[in-house]
Amino acid sequence: MTTANLLSLAEFDELVDAGQINTVVCATPDPYGRLVGKRLTVNAFRSLGVSGEGINASSFIFAVDLEMSPLDLPVSNAANGWADIRLVPDLSTLRRVPWEPHVALVLCDAYEQHSDTMLAVAPRTILRRQVERAHDLGMRFKFASELEFFLAAIAPRDAWDLGYQNLKMLSDYRSDYQMVQSGRDDWFIERIRNQMPAFGISVESSKPEWGLGQQEITLDYCDTLEMADRHVLFKYGVKQLAHAADLTVTFMAKPKIDEVGSSCHLHVSMWSTEQGTSMCWSDSGDGGMSEKFGSFVAGQLTHAADIALMFAPTINSYKRFQPDQFAGTAIALGNDNRSCAFRLVGHGPSYRVENRIPGGDVNPYYAYSATIAAGLDGIERQLPTPDILAGNAWTNDAVTLVPTSLHEALERFSECKMVRGAFGDEVFEHLLASARSELVAFDSHTVTDWETRRYYERV
Repeated sequence: MTTANLLSLAEFDELVDAGQINTVVCATPDPYGRLVGKRLTVNAFRSLGVSGEGINASSFIFAVDLEMSPLDLPVSNAANGWADIRLVPDLSTLRRVPWEPHVALVLCDAYEQHSDTMLAVAPRTILRRQVERAHDLGMRFKFASELEFFLAAIAPRDAWDLGYQNLKMLSDYRSDYQMVQSGRDDWFIERIRNQMPAFGISVESSKPEWGLGQQEITLDYCDTLEMADRHVLFKYGVKQLAHAADLTVTFMAKPKIDEVGSSCHLHVSMWSTEQGTSMCWSDSGDGGMSEKFGSFVAGQLTHAADIALMFAPTINSYKRFQPDQFAGTAIALGNDNRSCAFRLVGHGPSYRVENRIPGGDVNPYYAYSATIAAGLDGIERQLPTPDILAGNAWTNDAVTLVPTSLHEALERFSECKMVRGAFGDEVFEHLLASARSELVAFDSHTVTDWETRRYYERV
């Protein structure tokens, strides 16, 4: 269904000639999973993106914090003049933007300015490298992101002026799975369900979640890179649609400490590149995990704490890890058991493992890359199939927990030889330095409202 909504160059030219397209968004995902790039005229897109060497952009787009303040990283700094790179369109991603009738969008790969080498630290490049590693071993993976987010019934500029405090949410009381609330919200949610497929992103379902104003949209699974692309395009689209509807949306992992967090459960399955068949399900009498998939899952559990940074990238991410709120805090494997960080679901060709650790703030390119790297390590080391835990993993003292702060996650990540070997020194050090800068910004350059209330008069 979604392939039919992507554009070939011939179809693009026909729409241009008919006066239906006059602008092309050329964008690439940045370290936070946001789209960055330029809007081009059709002529510029043809001369630079199709026939030329790409669109020039500063390398600093991969070396900034969330405030767009440049960081001193090897890829981009004062010494190299924040040198240019090239954004080269991946024409297989060319599509129309349903809510902008005269606009097409294409995702780009980042290349070094004076060579045909992809920029190593670009999120799309990082994921491509792990996909290639798996392909060389006769495997490919399919992913699905299961995203949650909150909607407030207030325009984004007004929410900003209020400092995002005391916002009126889209629902007034807990309405998880409630169809009455679903009907009330559908004036907006149907725009997501109906326009995302036209944007090349097939949607399975929607429902209200437990939090006030919280929604869950389930996306259909597909091959790894395409799913990561769909993930960031989906978030881009939801934000655009919400803005047009005078709603404020957040994918923060934990918007309020007394409210449930937003997850992004990652579903992953393993497939043969030759036969195109699932490699997850055992052909033995009782089925269950195949030996190779068991090793893949074992790699996930073995390295989960070490690569938590790739699933929980912000200070706020770790506020979500409350044991009684269905966050993936307990590193255990369960059979359809939501108290475990890793949950086996499906049967036969649909058999897969769900990673419940990531929140809505996750960068899918990093998370998918880390998932593949950890799983391949399990396969290469022939780790035994892990035991399946029965009962409540949160109350099991033998179960290891995920890191509970960015401090701890950074320490674990910095010592992880597996991910350094899989990603390479350049990428590994780039990710580490970027995360450290976020921690320094919070620890040394911020006074929170908690501190003000606690200390202002009392010390």
